[in-house]
Amino acid sequence: MPKQWKKTVVRQDGISVSAMEEISQPENQEEIASLAYEFWQARGCPEGTSEEDWLRAEREIASKGTAQAGKSAQAGK
Repeated sequence: MPKQWKKTVVRQDGISVSAMEEISQPENQEEIASLAYEFWQARGCPEGTSEEDWLRAEREIASKGTAQAGKSAQAGK
């Protein structure tokens, strides 16, 4: 699984600095679980599809993280 990133802002001495921070596994797992549950509910709560919803949630979160990392790299140029 690719690394997941989130944007954080640190303020020190009146100066704000934006940075990308790697998401920890437990935090990432909670986000995936929440999104997978939303997908499952949207499909009418069918039995036996948890893996499909989980994998879809992983892909969506990974693509979102990749897009955010790319935007941050572009902003730093």
